[in-house]
Amino acid sequence: MDYRPALWDGSDPLYAPNTARTKDWLYWKPTKKFVDAGFPKIPRRLPGRIGDGNDAMRAQLAREYTREMLRWFDSAEPKIEPGSWKHLIAAYLTDDFSPFQDLKENTKAEYRRNMTRWEEAIGTALVRDGTLPEIKGWQRAMATNGRSAAYQKRQFTALRILISYGVSTHFEGAKAAEDVVRKIRVKGVRARAISPTEAQIAAIIKAADDAKDHMFALGLSLQWWLTLRAVDVRGQWLAGDASGIRKNGKYWADGLTWDMIDRDLTVLRKTPSKTEEVLPDELVYDLMLVPDLRRRLADISNENRVGPVIVQRNGVPYSKRRWATLFARYRKSAKVPNHIWCMDTRAGAINHAKRAGASHIELQHQANHAQASTTDRYIRERSTSVNKVIQLRTRTG
Repeated sequence: MDYRPALWDGSDPLYAPNTARTKDWLYWKPTKKFVDAGFPKIPRRLPGRIGDGNDAMRAQLAREYTREMLRWFDSAEPKIEPGSWKHLIAAYLTDDFSPFQDLKENTKAEYRRNMTRWEEAIGTALVRDGTLPEIKGWQRAMATNGRSAAYQKRQFTALRILISYGVSTHFEGAKAAEDVVRKIRVKGVRARAISPTEAQIAAIIKAADDAKDHMFALGLSLQWWLTLRAVDVRGQWLAGDASGIRKNGKYWADGLTWDMIDRDLTVLRKTPSKTEEVLPDELVYDLMLVPDLRRRLADISNENRVGPVIVQRNGVPYSKRRWATLFARYRKSAKVPNHIWCMDTRAGAINHAKRAGASHIELQHQANHAQASTTDRYIRERSTSVNKVIQLRTRTG
């Protein structure tokens, strides 16, 4: 694209190159040539609204952004080779219509890490050159370098997501690469077979109470009796600009808040974060069924019943690491085996319900799983079920 002299000398104060209007706003967008070379594709919204009398100011910014893009292209900085894996990764991470933009911030961070590893390993190679020997060689290189089966599975899952995006955007070579990856089997990771018992969880809760950490005891009780993920109790800190509770450039989300609990502490309403898009209806928990849980909530004074339910002594919600650290501390005090992790609490609750006689559909609903197969992965006591069936069969013999 040829730019007018006004780009450099400002002879036309209303000259606004590379701009496009969307409703009442004006956006500056880099051209395809520079995006293909690696310049960030994300458009920049120019301040104000069209018709507010600030057209000259927006035009000046558009010229500045355009000059910045041209200087970047003329610099010695290495460019992205069109058609390369690095090019595809950049498109997946920056295109405004990429499914990546719809992910939650913590998931985006994980995906970026996975994509960065692929970029470092194969970024300069062309997607169209991804033959079976080539891609199979990447898998073997991971194994040779001591990468675990879990790492390999995670990275090839990320690669499949990336290639699928390339196919949807008709990226050169993506369809052929997709056909190749389908032929590559990456060994799955064996699911955890650990399921804490009610007695073990009760012992950890007691250890927290003995340490006067009643807030952690309440949080773990909520996880156990309501079969909630830890993130849906304590919440999590995410990178981003969202408003609300903020700390060190992050915002708090997904945890329990007092507006989810009725004033008389009889009902708790919560839409679990992981399935809020596919199962948007809130779950309604009858707290009258769990008197101990209700008593713990009642111990919190009325003036403190605002904002997040589970907070530290300074009033700030817990981080994931701090929550896991406290679980390990009280697990040790309770003399519960080290192989019991905080993340196993949910599986323990599901298996506790199964032993109590809950049907499979009831287990699925309690866990708020969209698919019954997901609930199956939480069932730890398969051997117990097998022997129960043998016992039932021998009785009829």
